[in-house]
Amino acid sequence: QATLAQAGGSKLNPPTSDLCRQPVTALMAARQLPALLAALLAASSAASDAGHGDAGHGTAVVTGNSAHTYDPDHPSEPFDDVAKMVTTMFSDDSAVDRREDGWRGGFCSCVENGHISSWYQYASAMYLIDTCNPTAGLVLRSGHLQDRHIEPLQGMMACDTLKLISYCLSHHAPDTIPGAWKDTCSNAHYTVPACDVDCNAAMHHYGLPGFAVLAAAFAAFLGLAA
Repeated sequence: QATLAQAGGSKLNPPTSDLCRQPVTALMAARQLPALLAALLAASSAASDAGHGDAGHGTAVVTGNSAHTYDPDHPSEPFDDVAKMVTTMFSDDSAVDRREDGWRGGFCSCVENGHISSWYQYASAMYLIDTCNPTAGLVLRSGHLQDRHIEPLQGMMACDTLKLISYCLSHHAPDTIPGAWKDTCSNAHYTVPACDVDCNAAMHHYGLPGFAVLAAAFAAFLGLAA
């Protein structure tokens, strides 16, 4: 009894060790978890609302991309929108701020000579391209891609078509990519499973500056040797 009294307990209420308290503490923490999660969600929602504040009060406004919406009352085929966007770029000078250097014809020549995935082989993109010229614009046979959600080969065709158009624009009209092309391409991209197209691909410039320096040094050496 003296030992129990010195330890701060009794026969009826023996001292409670830290090991005894641990299960109780864990149970209390588990009971408080839903409330904690609710508080975190509320804080996250408040922070998100703050990020979408009124621009008139100097708060940054984050807006969604209008191209990435689906209107069930006005359904459309995204690959038809792709062709319409290219046609608009061809016909509407205000849509593309670019010099007249024959880029439309160069683009059409590029896509018509491109190859995409086809039925068990790579084949000409003309399987999907009905028309491409500076006057009529671009017309795609989008009906060939209507089952791309369930047919892997159609999905590969669709993805390669977006890659081909992005590539040809990046080489013949790179100015059109950030504005006119990217949103429309992204909208179609999201309807193609496992597609890795880069709709924002810019024209790549490959060069060999080191080689140029070596060539200049070699030419100078030849001049001194002569």
